[in-house]
Amino acid sequence: MTTTDPTLAERAQALHADMLVIDALQAAPMTPTHFDRLQRGGIHAVNYTTANITSDFAAAALDLAKLHKTIEANSDQVLLVRTSQDILRAREEGKTGLIMGLQNAKPLMDNVDYVRILHLIGVRVIQLTYNERNFIGDGCVEQTNGGLSRYGRRVVADMNRFGMLVDLSHCGERTTLDAIEASAAPVVASHANAKSLCPSPRNKSDQVLKALAERGGVIGAAFWAPMAYSDPNKRPTMDEFFAHIDYLVERAGIDHVGIGSDLGEGESREYYEAMFAHGGGIYPEVTQALGDWYDFDHRMVEGLETAVVFPTLTEKLLSRGYTEEDIRKIMGGNFFRVMAEVFDQGATS
Repeated sequence: MTTTDPTLAERAQALHADMLVIDALQAAPMTPTHFDRLQRGGIHAVNYTTANITSDFAAAALDLAKLHKTIEANSDQVLLVRTSQDILRAREEGKTGLIMGLQNAKPLMDNVDYVRILHLIGVRVIQLTYNERNFIGDGCVEQTNGGLSRYGRRVVADMNRFGMLVDLSHCGERTTLDAIEASAAPVVASHANAKSLCPSPRNKSDQVLKALAERGGVIGAAFWAPMAYSDPNKRPTMDEFFAHIDYLVERAGIDHVGIGSDLGEGESREYYEAMFAHGGGIYPEVTQALGDWYDFDHRMVEGLETAVVFPTLTEKLLSRGYTEEDIRKIMGGNFFRVMAEVFDQGATS
């Protein structure tokens, strides 16, 4: 009896079905339609941006309550992640675990006690700043490049204490480095790429990659086109995205790279363009260098517009020579390690 070796596609399909898959950042509205996409993509957990970036505590609390209701109404598809065991339970039950995250610490306002309250509500990830300055530090488009404030250090300490993951994706260089140093636990850049390959203010420098890795953190490679291009006059291709993964692995190490897609399927065109219209919006620093190719419909890397494509990532990584062990780390294992260390410590404190 003769046997034939499985094709690359068959190997990828089997591997993807067998491993833990985590997307470290999505902003897509959480609806039954999107839950189906997550299932089709084989995604077992996703860090979901639960509140608007402009929300104070009261507004954010209402958005958090809304997500609790959504999870209750769709308990056959999703569950709330409070500890690492919830991520594993989601996988075992054929569901997707939703991790409550904030992309701006603005709901903390100027009172560190809100860290405890948000943890009780279910928040497990907080990005310290969005693109601009808040009480904690500077965002990535601030020209002053100020570092972490005294209040920001208190916030990081309490996030460590209660088991909340510190996210530095949109933070400025100095704030990012200060927070890495200040945190007693590993931190993440849930969705960012390599600044050496793409000069977007949203990307991370080699110095940040080195510091992040040295402290056990993880960076999630992002699908968003303004962070992945090599030529600003051309929409980035999938090969350009994977060049970022290769570079991140080279600079940070295989144990410190994951996926943070930054997908926003189903989001409002009007809301998106108010922030990131071509050459304008609230943050022109991020998009003004881009050519006419860039618009709402082409805001993601070509071929990476939906959560359904996650199995393609596995196949592409195999084709680029990554081992199955390496792929398991990139597709979810690395983020799971950090989430387990952070979330579970808080669960017992």
